[in-house]
Amino acid sequence: MALVHEYLPVRPRKASAGRRRRHVTQLRYRLHRIVPGAATILLTPVWSDAKGPMERVFVIVCRDTTGQQLRLPRGASRDIAALIQGAYPTADWDRTHTWRADSNQLTGWRTA
Repeated sequence: MALVHEYLPVRPRKASAGRRRRHVTQLRYRLHRIVPGAATILLTPVWSDAKGPMERVFVIVCRDTTGQQLRLPRGASRDIAALIQGAYPTADWDRTHTWRADSNQLTGWRTA
């Protein structure tokens, strides 16, 4: 039997409606400080046991307006996932999501 341990909780932050709105409105600015020029961010959940117990981590891919992949600084994937999860706590985080800077919207991918 494998021990399941996640670094980030399934529902990361329970906050008031006003605080959630503030997280969403400030999300573009906060993400721009981590990855300048990001137009889209793809978040894909992956279960990994590379460092011991099983945990869910996110593979993050950032692209600019021309479609070029942006290089992430060290540790940015965890910070980006935490910011987007905090802004959209009711999203289904077992699915892949795309965040777009122009509309500041999170879109979930459908499974086939």
